[in-house]
Amino acid sequence: MKESEQPSIISHERVIQSGIAAETMSAGGSAMGAAPAKVSNEPTAVIDSVTPVQMGSDLVEDATKKKKFKVGQILVRGFLCTPFLAYATALCALLVSQGWPTAAAGLLFPVGYVMLSILGLEMATGSFSVMPMGFFAGRFGLGSVIRNWIWTFIANLIGGIFFAFLLWFSLTKGGAVEPPGVLTTLAHLAEKKASYSGYGVNGWVAAIGMGILCNWLVSLAPVFAKGSRSVPGKVMLMWLPLATFFSLGFEHAVVNMFVFPIGILSGADVTISQWWLWNQIPVTIGNMLGAVIFNSTLWYRTHSA
Repeated sequence: MKESEQPSIISHERVIQSGIAAETMSAGGSAMGAAPAKVSNEPTAVIDSVTPVQMGSDLVEDATKKKKFKVGQILVRGFLCTPFLAYATALCALLVSQGWPTAAAGLLFPVGYVMLSILGLEMATGSFSVMPMGFFAGRFGLGSVIRNWIWTFIANLIGGIFFAFLLWFSLTKGGAVEPPGVLTTLAHLAEKKASYSGYGVNGWVAAIGMGILCNWLVSLAPVFAKGSRSVPGKVMLMWLPLATFFSLGFEHAVVNMFVFPIGILSGADVTISQWWLWNQIPVTIGNMLGAVIFNSTLWYRTHSA
């Protein structure tokens, strides 16, 4: 190599070294003696669980969003909600008609709630727990809670009656053929749910109790969904209270909005007055109490900041 070329090479090296030093300092490192950054091939650990305090905070944000829904939004989302619970209920009834134990069939019921939850639909019994959390957090007044409850309840009822007629008409060819096993099972279920009328006041109060026991669990589904950041984690957590409630046979107001109409259409010995006076009204009261007392008040307030 010629001597005349060496100074030029040395000067180029100094320029390169100065550039490296400047990049190191701009990244927060040291220009002198800085060790090169190591690139790790190991996957970054992600914590999937969420603390109860954060869960409560997230639910308050959900309640605030629900408060802003227009009536039309609530009606559409509520109408679309009940058919997914009805699909799941009909699936369980089909399995029972084919010889499955009731408790085992009930373990599959959560498929309906998972679908409606992913779609962002509105279920009254879930709002019974979520909306009061926003009220307790001071985000809105009691009127907003009641507004959401009323419109969601009405929409769920319309969706349940619509799907009941659609399923009955499709399976019986408009009443031209005898109801198949799944409809017969649902008719028997409706008769069982109306049997509180045979016990007078005790039966009416028992229906409230069955509603409380139900929605203490069911209204935990939107709560549990906040306990995980991943979809598989959310599904697994939501499955726990829902499968437990259905397998134990507790009373859910929104499910009954489908069971009674399709049961009556399929020949159940139940009147509309029995449906409402001895099940729908007391069960709805129980669902409200179970959600508000145990989840919105006791659970949320003990974890709220």
